[in-house]
Amino acid sequence: MNTAVFSLIGLVVGAVLQFLFTRHLDNKKHQRDLRAKAYSDYLQCVSEHANLGHQKNSTEGRQLGAKTADAKCRISLYGAPAVISAFASFERLGAAMNTNEQCSAFTDMVAAMRQDTLGSSSVAQADLEAVLLGVRRAT
Repeated sequence: MNTAVFSLIGLVVGAVLQFLFTRHLDNKKHQRDLRAKAYSDYLQCVSEHANLGHQKNSTEGRQLGAKTADAKCRISLYGAPAVISAFASFERLGAAMNTNEQCSAFTDMVAAMRQDTLGSSSVAQADLEAVLLGVRRAT
């Protein structure tokens, strides 16, 4: 009789712990997905700004500005401290890529996003800059 009671208690405790652990991992995964989506949405907006050349006063330009603001807000909510710090540095420089300092700040921000999203995955800064900004800009 005692063995059956202890077995039942063990099963209940195990099930509760498994539920709590799974819920915790699902919550962490959801938070990681929200961060990665905010990062990728912002980078997509930057790419659209650079490649499509929308006029700011056009309908497309205003829509792209709204999408960019949305992504920035989500990064401010879900982003890692290192990403927000790198993002703030880029913003303080004008959030453009006209100077070497601005390009470096943008590359640093993307590197911080990679670090936050992928963990220990590292890539050479020069390689990342070449991919993001092109070979002529990275040299």
